[in-house]
Amino acid sequence: MIVNSQRYLTRWPLADPLTPTEMILGVALLFVVYEATRRTLGFGMMVIVTILVLYAFFGHLIPGGFGHQPFSVMQFVDQMVYTGNGVFGTIASVAATYVFFFVLFGNLFSATGGGDFFYALSKAITGRVAGGPAKVAVISSGLYGSISGSPVADVATTGSFTIPAMKKVGYSATYAGAIEAAAATGGSMLPPVMGSAAFLMAEMTGIPYATIAMAALIPGLLYYFAMFLQIHFQAKKMKIQGYQGEELPTLWGVMKNMGQFTIPILVLIWFLKEGFTPVTGAIAASIATILVSYFKKETRLTPNKLFKTLNDTVTRISPLISVCAAAGLVAGVIQVTGLGGKFSILIHALSNGNLFISLLVTMVICGIFGMGMPTPAAYVLTAVLAAPILIEQGVPVLQAHLFIEYYACLSAITPPVAVAAFAAAAISQSNPMRIGLLGSRLAIVGFVIPFMFIYQPGLLLMDSVAGIVTSVITTLIGIVALSISMEGWFGKTISKGERILFGVMSLLAFLPFSIVKIIAILVIAIMIARKIPSFIADFKSNKKSNQTVLKEAKNVNVM
Repeated sequence: MIVNSQRYLTRWPLADPLTPTEMILGVALLFVVYEATRRTLGFGMMVIVTILVLYAFFGHLIPGGFGHQPFSVMQFVDQMVYTGNGVFGTIASVAATYVFFFVLFGNLFSATGGGDFFYALSKAITGRVAGGPAKVAVISSGLYGSISGSPVADVATTGSFTIPAMKKVGYSATYAGAIEAAAATGGSMLPPVMGSAAFLMAEMTGIPYATIAMAALIPGLLYYFAMFLQIHFQAKKMKIQGYQGEELPTLWGVMKNMGQFTIPILVLIWFLKEGFTPVTGAIAASIATILVSYFKKETRLTPNKLFKTLNDTVTRISPLISVCAAAGLVAGVIQVTGLGGKFSILIHALSNGNLFISLLVTMVICGIFGMGMPTPAAYVLTAVLAAPILIEQGVPVLQAHLFIEYYACLSAITPPVAVAAFAAAAISQSNPMRIGLLGSRLAIVGFVIPFMFIYQPGLLLMDSVAGIVTSVITTLIGIVALSISMEGWFGKTISKGERILFGVMSLLAFLPFSIVKIIAILVIAIMIARKIPSFIADFKSNKKSNQTVLKEAKNVNVM
């Protein structure tokens, strides 16, 4: 194909017949893609690919609107292999460019000690407070996940430290695994990297990646703010303290010893802000990572270390290539058969033109396609099928695709097949289904936010300054109320009736601006005001307890 690339660039697909050699190689490549799909994605994706291939060959026998023109084997191979519609389409190009270089950057950053920097920074900020190890897990997993873009890799990397630490201070194995899985999943929603699905979105929509990252910033921060609150309330309720009798790093000490690792991230952000391509930004950040590794002897990227990192990058990218090839094949069949338009008609019929129902159907489809599959595959499948109908119903392109990307990410913790939950279960030695269910509860705001930014574009910075500020403040109030309701604590344990009232009012506070929203926010404010005295009393008690712990720790160090 490389030798004859000029022919494939200039030939007229379907009009210029393939040679017997090209047919044999084309069929062989499709079988390779199918086998790679089986090895990397398992049974679920194989079923989807098989059904769509059968539809391509036999769909002309289906009467009515879901039928299509018949395809011969030669026509199918031509479209899927020798054009940009199938295996070598947009998705493959994203994997070969954006994804490869960002995976390389993430691996270089981790190999030189960037992951340790995030962990130490998180420990310095939240190590002493209630539920300290859990909060360390949230911050470190969010920071590392925003660079790696892979929930499973994030769990495997940071979870090996955070999960045992959480269990040590009193968290159950299930709760520790759920916190890590939910925190790692959110990394794919948090700029600056956001994972490969964001790059696919940029390529499919034509929207610059920097624009996508900027729009995703507030929702990503709100996701972690909600998790942080829930974990804090739960820790206070269960009386779980932070790290006890252990000397923790100071913020100044971390920045003094490891602050050089902020340079690659700042380089990446600067390149994206200045309008350079994401690939250029990733290459520049990778070079910056190599250079800062030489600031200290222990972080230096030696030739052997560099070779191992490059090898690990290729090893990590190989399964993703299989994912992209399979997703490209699926997207190609959908495109050449016109199934995307027909599916849009079906969604429109099910929703009867109601946007909210269309969003619900899209969310369910994304969850189904995301079972056991990486985020990129779940995003592509749903985006090809469902995004057009959302756009047709008046949803802007960015909001429609970001809506889908969110649920593609959340499929990593959504049972029954939650890949991040299974990864966390292997470390915590707990049931992956229980971890997935509890992780979904901790990530509940992530399931709500996509609906909110459809109706309140201020959360994506797509509104006036007043609109943005109003959307963010009212959402924060709703998140506080929802967190209180989920955990049943605010200064002290609250009654079941109060939990229900907080929950209902939080959902009303998430609605678009209306009189109902204003009333809900006022009710929340009154309820919180009533609880403030007990909250202050608990805070003073906690402060006094922390001072005692610090004093005891100093005495131990002196002895």
